[in-house]
Amino acid sequence: MVTLDEAGTITFCSQGGEEMLGAAAAEVVGQSLGSFCAGGQPESRRFLERLLQEDRIRDYLTELITPAGKRIPVALSGRAIRGEAGELLGAVCVAHDLSEIRRLEDELAAKNRFMANILKDSADAIMTLDPDNFITSWNRGAEAIFGFSAAEAVGKHINLIIPPELQAAREIERITDTVRAYGVLRSYQTERITKDGRRIQVIFTRTSIRDDAGRIIGSSAVLKDVTNVLNLERQLAYAEHLASLGELSAGLAHEIKNPLAGIKGVIDVIRDSLAHSDVHREILGDVLREVDRIDRTVQDLLTYAKPKPPSHGDVDLIAAAQRMIAMSRQSSRNGAVSIELDSSVDIPRFTGDQTQLEQVLLNLLLNAQNAVHSRGRIVVRLRYDRTSGDVRIVVEDDGCGIPEEIRRKIFQPFFTTRTDGTGLGLATCLKNVQYHGGTIDVQSEVGKGTRFIVTLPMFCRL
Repeated sequence: MVTLDEAGTITFCSQGGEEMLGAAAAEVVGQSLGSFCAGGQPESRRFLERLLQEDRIRDYLTELITPAGKRIPVALSGRAIRGEAGELLGAVCVAHDLSEIRRLEDELAAKNRFMANILKDSADAIMTLDPDNFITSWNRGAEAIFGFSAAEAVGKHINLIIPPELQAAREIERITDTVRAYGVLRSYQTERITKDGRRIQVIFTRTSIRDDAGRIIGSSAVLKDVTNVLNLERQLAYAEHLASLGELSAGLAHEIKNPLAGIKGVIDVIRDSLAHSDVHREILGDVLREVDRIDRTVQDLLTYAKPKPPSHGDVDLIAAAQRMIAMSRQSSRNGAVSIELDSSVDIPRFTGDQTQLEQVLLNLLLNAQNAVHSRGRIVVRLRYDRTSGDVRIVVEDDGCGIPEEIRRKIFQPFFTTRTDGTGLGLATCLKNVQYHGGTIDVQSEVGKGTRFIVTLPMFCRL
């Protein structure tokens, strides 16, 4: 505590003032208040002018500077001392040291910034919603997962990322009711939609946010994209299913092939014993062709279920493509179909199983031939991307195209739309490509054509 005269000169300094300023009272008394104020004499004059007008000042925030140069944040309160005529004779001032409070405030602010950075930079999507499900905050994880920036998402309804069918089913209303009733909805799995229209599988936890009175003022949601995890789980289950199916198919194929060979031999003997003019010879010929067809189907089944061990070597992709195109032209039932090769000249050799890759090319070409009309066109494009180190094989046709509902199933074993097909051609293609660490994708438009894209890494994961 200090007292001042009407000019702002200190006339008294308490023991607490001595401790705060780090100086004896004798060193303080006689000096102007402005000598210790961070704002100097102008601040001291403004303080006294306010006292003259208001008579009393509470918690004026400023800084005092000690003779040693230390800055001390304080809350300064003052009361004017007046004479009988109301004139200002001086003032009594009390300064409260705010150093500890400021330190705690700085620590709290640092912790808040730390927590805010965690929320902002989390890889998971973290968002907050108001009671009407409008987005009020949107972190970088949400930007990365959904593709919408914070500027695009904040202020929009959460329907921004909810598929239309789930909007129609009023999913968000049910979720909101659950959060309001129980305060939290944990590990809820559903589907959401990104800015570019992709469907993703997500798991999220949503928690209500309440004010001091306990009223719900919004909610927070932490969401994780689990699309890849669920895909891997499905692929694992599918692989296990195929393994069991493969063992069963291999055993069944062996059981069929042996008696089939006997049947074929007997029919050959019977046919050869008949006169050339016998009408039954033609019928038995038809039977033999059907037996051969069954034998090819069983052989395809064996090849898929128990493929030969791969043979690693240098793959000359251009030469392989030329051979398969020539073979396709010879076997084509429609001589008017054009098959062209469009190849980069700089495709290097790489390690792989050339037989498997030739089988992929041949199957894709045969499928394209079955899809095109008379005078149709098939193009095989070979490309090498030096940046990614990938080789790309594209087989495209201008045929009838593949409907979406069929396109989702074409790589499944035994799925076929042809009466003379086994449904193992594309399944085998997928298996061979995946063996080389690659991918196979299909793009198609009904009535315009289909494009199969095989991407193989130059350094195959054999």
